[in-house]
Amino acid sequence: MSTAIEHFSRTRVENTTLQVIADSRRDLARLIHEEESVIRQYVHLGKWPHTLVHLFVFEDLQPLVSQIKNAALLSSVIAEDIDRRPMVNIYDAADPTECTVFVNRRALNDDGLWDDALALRALLAHEHAHPLSENPTVQAARDLSVEVTTESRTVKAAVGGILHLLADRLCVHAPQEIFANELVIQAGFGDVLFHLDKGVVDKAVAGVAKRASLVRGLDKQVADGKLTADQMAMLLLVGDLQAYLALALETAPFLFAECHSQAEALETALREGIWARLDPAVMPLYERFRDHYRQLKGDLDPAEVKSWAGEALAFLGEALRARSLDVRFGLVPARSRQKRSREPRSNSRTAQNDIAQHEEGSP
Repeated sequence: MSTAIEHFSRTRVENTTLQVIADSRRDLARLIHEEESVIRQYVHLGKWPHTLVHLFVFEDLQPLVSQIKNAALLSSVIAEDIDRRPMVNIYDAADPTECTVFVNRRALNDDGLWDDALALRALLAHEHAHPLSENPTVQAARDLSVEVTTESRTVKAAVGGILHLLADRLCVHAPQEIFANELVIQAGFGDVLFHLDKGVVDKAVAGVAKRASLVRGLDKQVADGKLTADQMAMLLLVGDLQAYLALALETAPFLFAECHSQAEALETALREGIWARLDPAVMPLYERFRDHYRQLKGDLDPAEVKSWAGEALAFLGEALRARSLDVRFGLVPARSRQKRSREPRSNSRTAQNDIAQHEEGSP
């Protein structure tokens, strides 16, 4: 990541000040244009609480992960793999007059999205939908965290971290994703979201073709005595779940918003290009998660959210234990978050300033 700021701008978009800070000017105008377009559409729909938007565009977010998480506090449910996400929106749920969107240029390039204007618009619309779709269910999910336990050191070392990230995404982070994408569709961004999700599914279809090579490599390790057959099966199953189970987060919002033709197009691509090539346990588990997401309601109380998330964790645990994988999932209180007030708001700005100064090489 660059150590210098190459771009700083402040413009007025409708009733909002957009402040952009970037470590490179390369192809930045397209992203700014899409951000302005998204802001205007939300403003015209009357679904826009922000008067100030900070847009940080960096080559790599990894060095800033701890600062971003510290700035979040009462913000969105922050996934543990934040450094690998193309964008993330940090905002104060109690006072959404401003927000900060961090853009990971490298992740966008790796996913083939940086040069895709429609995909950028969909991603920006999705990130801005997070504070706009805040509801009691999302707020209750914010207070939960996933705990993964196993008595097997081999399982813990090989797949424990992967399963923790997967469970966090599918069972705790999911309500925020589902409600955000429902709002994206309702706000008129359904076509660009479908374009983005179709690209995700197409990439998954292309990626599954490489699975045969992975199987051959693991077979060789079994033949060489480096892996047991059970260990190979475990790695393949967990790899399949990690790579493809979260596709339920792409299809469920279209069903949730009753956009059945787009949902069916995505489901057809999955059915024809992916499921038959994976471990047989993956497709039924995908369907359980997809249907479970459709049962979400925005007014669930904390006990109901915990029950809903617990059911989702049970789906995952049952599928793993059916393959003799000794893994159990539980829900625990999330790390305590300081209650924000006017003072932490200034602290949030301080954190944003610290990030900018860090990039400029200031002490």
